[in-house]
Amino acid sequence: MSTRKVSLTLPEELVVRAENAVKAGQARSVSAYIAAVAGSGEARATVDEIIARWRGEHGEPTAAELADAEARTRALFDRADRAHRAHGAA
Repeated sequence: MSTRKVSLTLPEELVVRAENAVKAGQARSVSAYIAAVAGSGEARATVDEIIARWRGEHGEPTAAELADAEARTRALFDRADRAHRAHGAA
């Protein structure tokens, strides 16, 4: 992806968060942090659009369907956790 330099005015709190993320090694730079935050917002919008489209086609999920989805998700996370622990990582 190509980049372009721009000038932004940001809330002080966001700048401090970005600088702290860089100091903690969680981001390469303040610019990288801001780009990641902006990108995660785009991803969230995409997920929201997919869910809205699905609900438009299928209707709202029932309580039973939501409970089933939660149980399946928990089972997947439990299985992944067991596999992770079996390979020596704790």
